[in-house]
Amino acid sequence: MATLSHEHAEHAEHAAHEGNKNAALLIAVLAAALAICEQQAKHAEISVEANAILAADTWNEYQAKSVRSAMAQDLERVAATLDTPVQPERAAQREEALKRLRSDREHYDSDPKTGKDALAARAHAYEEVRDHSVERSHTYDNAAAALELGIVLSTASVITSAKMLLRFACVLGAIGIILGIFGAVAPEVVVF
Repeated sequence: MATLSHEHAEHAEHAAHEGNKNAALLIAVLAAALAICEQQAKHAEISVEANAILAADTWNEYQAKSVRSAMAQDLERVAATLDTPVQPERAAQREEALKRLRSDREHYDSDPKTGKDALAARAHAYEEVRDHSVERSHTYDNAAAALELGIVLSTASVITSAKMLLRFACVLGAIGIILGIFGAVAPEVVVF
């Protein structure tokens, strides 16, 4: 009888030791995944900041072009209302000024590289990258939270020898890893 209870104690100790190994391995895997998710979240946050600045700068440039275009248009209208000078030299200068104002306005509005339309398209592109990076950051943050909870539950399972906690830790770890993968490939799918 003493041998049987001694044998059960050895099996229990072996099972507890094996459970601790599994928990330790799970903690290591979850910690590695957590480090990756936190690094990717930081990269996403940097992208958010950089693209927000680029979008704001581009919209500021757009606004400056709008003001210049409006001024050129207003000056063109004012100059067009003035009587044509009698002297041919003055009349040529007036026509040249009108032509230059018209050209400036067209340049500000529709130059393919620096015109308002090009600037607006560029600003919208920066905003799209910024918004996508925000979604990535949130998804990675949620993944990190699930992984952290998985680590906590794994640690608690070692202390309490509760297998149920280890199972919950596995589930949370799996959720964290899945969220991390979605953060990399399709963060907009898991927005919450």
